[in-house]
Amino acid sequence: MAEETRPSMWPADNPAVTAHMNMLQAIINRLATQSSSSKTWCLTLVGALISFAGATKTPSIVTFALVPVLIFGFLDMMYLAQEKAYRDLFNDLAERIRHGEYGKNQFFCASAAPARKHVLHALVSWSIWPVYGGLLVGYIVAHSSGWLAALATVGKCGQS
Repeated sequence: MAEETRPSMWPADNPAVTAHMNMLQAIINRLATQSSSSKTWCLTLVGALISFAGATKTPSIVTFALVPVLIFGFLDMMYLAQEKAYRDLFNDLAERIRHGEYGKNQFFCASAAPARKHVLHALVSWSIWPVYGGLLVGYIVAHSSGWLAALATVGKCGQS
């Protein structure tokens, strides 16, 4: 399209461009939802394992709570890294649109592989460390202070 005949907002007012940006935003939202679900599932499984350990008076079961912490922590970190990669792609395309540099070769480009910088950003993120780091620190404190051993004796006072 010649420069003189382009609408004043081109390509921002192009329906295909709008659809492309909406598609990227939907991907970002889906990744954010999966990140939230990882935390929910992790906390649920850890709580269930701790409750089961208390009910059976078997404190060693609490050690198995580290498995979901590590697995869901890794998954959540990767969801966050992927989300950051898509946010960077979204911002790059928004800049191209703003400067009139968005071309047909960018139409519906939806590939955003996380780079090392995205993984490192996710690794030190405030949404990762308080949850998973807190669970790991809580386990270490409980284990080193003897709280896990106390879990096995709670409720046995009246038994002979």
